[in-house]
Amino acid sequence: MRRAQPMSERQQRSRERRRTTGGGWSVEREQGRREDVRHNLDISEFLDALTEVRAESSTDLPGAGEHALKILDRFLATLAMALGATNDRMGMGESISWLAHLAGPPREIAQQAERYRDTRNALAHNPDITLRPEAADRIISGIESLIRTAAQEAGDLTRTAVVTAARREPVAAARDRMLSHRYSQVVVVDERGGALDVLTDRDIVVWDARGDADQDDVTVGELVGQRGYLAAAFLPRQALLDDAMQALQDDRLVAAILTEHGNPGQRPLGILTRGDLLRAHI
Repeated sequence: MRRAQPMSERQQRSRERRRTTGGGWSVEREQGRREDVRHNLDISEFLDALTEVRAESSTDLPGAGEHALKILDRFLATLAMALGATNDRMGMGESISWLAHLAGPPREIAQQAERYRDTRNALAHNPDITLRPEAADRIISGIESLIRTAAQEAGDLTRTAVVTAARREPVAAARDRMLSHRYSQVVVVDERGGALDVLTDRDIVVWDARGDADQDDVTVGELVGQRGYLAAAFLPRQALLDDAMQALQDDRLVAAILTEHGNPGQRPLGILTRGDLLRAHI
């Protein structure tokens, strides 16, 4: 097992700042006054909506791109309201302008969102205009990355609709579920629904390569037990992004499972992978 690398000085400062502000942002308001704020947004709500957009893109990519712009519009307005804006009817341009007045992460989000303002306005006022497929695909990916930058805790980035496999079910059934959801891992749970580990695509490859007569009788619990180590870290609900980043430096861990207190056997509240962290520009 590779040892976790020590945190850099920048990471240590970031971690301490988040500890002292409860994971919030330090932003600069008028006259240079700094204030620690938390937006308390349910980021997963917007990410789940973008998951639906991804599904829509397989049949109507231009329409999915326009849908993603509407989600961004709603996200920016919701973020501005959470940070103190009083106008609950702001359009995208107004939300961007308001957020740009706050130094720190809100201004960075506003700067990223600026590139989508003209496209959103053009589509809103000209129903005959449609997005080119290649532009729509870039817009969807860019908006997903932008929304992920608003994460303040690990739970903000987790998939809350956790796909699970019972430890007593046949591996073949769990494999089919992984394929249908296009996931590379699913959470293994006990009879009470408590998280135990993850079943990974590597586990499936090892199982499939055996090809013996008893292969179909192997259960999920037996297969992950043969691995000899856990492939998931367990983190509490309020874990910081730095906590997840540190945990997933272990090469053998493919995901972090969030539970109420960060213990195995508790109900999984979400799952977070390295890809989720990378897309949030950690």
